[in-house]
Amino acid sequence: MKKEKPQYGTAACLRYFFGKAREYCPETLALLFFQIVFNVSSAVFGFYMSPMILSRLENHSSARELLLTAAFFIGGCFVSDALVSYIGNGKGGGGVKGCYQIELRLRIMRELSDKLASTSYCHCLDNQYLRAGQRAFMACSSNNSAAEGTWHTLQELMVNVVMFGFFTAMLTHIHPLVFAVTMVLSLMDFVVSGYIHRYNYRHREELSHIDRQTGYLIGLPGQLSVAKDIRLFGLGSWIMRLTDKAFAASQAYARREHMFYLIGTGFSVIIELLRSGAVLFILLRMCMESGMSAAEFMLYFSAVNSFSGRLNGILNNLRDLKDKCLDFSCMLEFLNYPEPYRFAGGEPVPADYTYEIRLENVSYTYPESDKKIIDRLNLTIRRGEKVAIVGLNGAGKTTLIKLVTGLLDPDEGRVLLNGADIRKFNRGEYYKLFSAVFQHFNLFDITVAETVAQSATNIDVARVRDCLEKAGLTKTVQDLPNGIDTHLGREVYLDGVVLSGGQTQRLMLARALYKNGAVLVLDEPTAALDPLAERDMYEKYSAMAEGKTSFFISHRLASTQFCDRILFLKDGRIAEEGSHESLLRLGKEYAGLFQVQARYYQEDYGKEEAV
Repeated sequence: MKKEKPQYGTAACLRYFFGKAREYCPETLALLFFQIVFNVSSAVFGFYMSPMILSRLENHSSARELLLTAAFFIGGCFVSDALVSYIGNGKGGGGVKGCYQIELRLRIMRELSDKLASTSYCHCLDNQYLRAGQRAFMACSSNNSAAEGTWHTLQELMVNVVMFGFFTAMLTHIHPLVFAVTMVLSLMDFVVSGYIHRYNYRHREELSHIDRQTGYLIGLPGQLSVAKDIRLFGLGSWIMRLTDKAFAASQAYARREHMFYLIGTGFSVIIELLRSGAVLFILLRMCMESGMSAAEFMLYFSAVNSFSGRLNGILNNLRDLKDKCLDFSCMLEFLNYPEPYRFAGGEPVPADYTYEIRLENVSYTYPESDKKIIDRLNLTIRRGEKVAIVGLNGAGKTTLIKLVTGLLDPDEGRVLLNGADIRKFNRGEYYKLFSAVFQHFNLFDITVAETVAQSATNIDVARVRDCLEKAGLTKTVQDLPNGIDTHLGREVYLDGVVLSGGQTQRLMLARALYKNGAVLVLDEPTAALDPLAERDMYEKYSAMAEGKTSFFISHRLASTQFCDRILFLKDGRIAEEGSHESLLRLGKEYAGLFQVQARYYQEDYGKEEAV
């Protein structure tokens, strides 16, 4: 499989990262500088402390001089470490700098959320866009992710570079062979260690599959949506067998990983022994030939080990930084993902009470599909006209509404508002024209009032109550624990309530009434209602649609009689068109479907009478 080249390079990613730091948390940059300085000073004090004390002992220095030397280096280490701890070690949320790091990560996450919430609807159907969004959010999902962990990597890299230069100068001063042996064997150790520690990365697809499968099966029994199925169909034991199988796969992977790490670590230990043995031989020979003191021997041998550690640290930091920049590249690709709709700079929507909407030779095909859901369709909806759209499943009814409302743009043809192509309008302003009640909807875990007003501030309470009254929900809401301030759903609030399907659809009607858009869209709005409640809702919809351009989608053909015109869709085209009575007289597919539904209701009613 060919490795995908990132769209943004390391330099561009770091410019973005530091640019966001300057924009949101400029204090972080100054704290990073001091963090590097104090980490270097701590390392230098720690490196010289033991050899200097040993040197004083070898020179038979006085007790006072020995104590002062020890106090100086111990004090230097203590002060440096204390300041590093106060600023933060660069990882997680510890220290002053950690607070700014978290703030920066959350700010970046907010930008990603804004992009996701405001993006063109067509992107929600684009798997490539959705995968880009997942990768982008993973880059700021935790303290160790790129949006925060990069600080720790940069801090370690800078400290390692400074100390590497320090130890390089020292080793080349001792003996060129010491430097050469240490460099070669350290690079070998880095290659072996890197190969070992990237085992999970090389097997990330397998590991990700195991983790997803295990996580899904563990959480499945606790999901309310499947609780009835598990109990009524006796699925508990079957789910546990699948869970055991997933656990076995996870354990088998862990054993393979452990064995690989064990063998690889053995090779690293051998390389470390070769390096230490070679350097020890050279230094001992220098001791015998030049009379090197014990303090100098300790200093130089420690320098060799530190040199190797710093070199490995630099190479690991650079690799880690590259990985984090790949994550930043995913973030930048997502944030700069091209928007096909005009949300900024588009023309304002003309102000009017009612609108004419026209579709000219419109076709649409969903991504990763070859079938045209809407095929060269032409349609004009006159001002204030109430139009019903009916047809069998897959005829293109909901897709047609998505094209009218601007959620989707046609592949071919145009959608016109009062004669103007909607693609030139500001899409956000265009959306404000529509009050919609869809068959499939989601309730947020917010209050009843916030649901109706779709806002957390500046809620017109009197208007909310009026809309609830018109939707037939006043009594239901009054019986709730806190009235219109009652929370809906139980994922966020423990005191939340769960409404029935019919109550929820009435709540969606109240929301549409509150918005009071110029164009009304009703997509299967009575699917969860009984026949009596359905009739009551039809009457409310008819009153609500009075004088407005309106679209009404339904499988129940009897519900379309209050509309001015009925469109029968088949294979993405208008197969029949006219009033309810004219289509019945026509005697084609609409009439046949209506008779089937009418017979069903008559038979059902007859059974009830017999009982």
